[in-house]
Amino acid sequence: MFGMSDPEQTLLQIEGYVNDGRLEMSEVMATQFTDMFLSMKKRDSVAQLMLVRGLQILCDVLILRSKYTRAVASAKVLLKQREKLTGQFQVLGLEHNDLHRFAKASALAGKKRKAKSFFLKALKKSGGCLSTAIDAVTLIPEDRKLQSLFLAYVKNSGPVIKHEQAYCLIPEGLDAVDANQILALLSNELFQDNQDALAQYHKVASQINAIEQGEMAANIKLQEALHSLQPKHDYHEYS
Repeated sequence: MFGMSDPEQTLLQIEGYVNDGRLEMSEVMATQFTDMFLSMKKRDSVAQLMLVRGLQILCDVLILRSKYTRAVASAKVLLKQREKLTGQFQVLGLEHNDLHRFAKASALAGKKRKAKSFFLKALKKSGGCLSTAIDAVTLIPEDRKLQSLFLAYVKNSGPVIKHEQAYCLIPEGLDAVDANQILALLSNELFQDNQDALAQYHKVASQINAIEQGEMAANIKLQEALHSLQPKHDYHEYS
């Protein structure tokens, strides 16, 4: 069956299709790949690892393709199969990311009560994942508890740094989050008249401005240093 001879290479191929935007092909391949491993009565630790990674990809692709009911079903299987990972494989993707997947799929499928429960589990497990908090507030905007957690995580996730030409907040041990995405959410009408949100907005914005000002000064100093190394005379005049 497809993918059995070299499942690792197949996973890389599926990931490549996702990165290239070939989502229909990615969905077909990921579905066949995970069905293949689910049909196996006994799986060793490597096969279990492959299954979990395939389910992660499948869930992400189904969300991207707006197939939310199927995404919920895939995420549910993912969480169940993740429990069977052993030893070093337990860290695959970090558990809070899979809880986040289930919560996001549930929210998009209209199951907001279930989504909130799993967003809270993901946030607790991660210890402050901003990307999870952003999705939680964006998908369940009316929930005051999720709003408060988002603001708390922004407050505790500074300072802003420049990472790969983008301004980011990076909570310790977690994924980087675009600082401009955070500013956009903090300025949303959702947080209108919220003084805590206003304070966090000004903090993040001022840190971005400070970095910009500091980099401009550094560039000027670099240009001055290079200029000082240039010959002060045209040596050809002495020839």
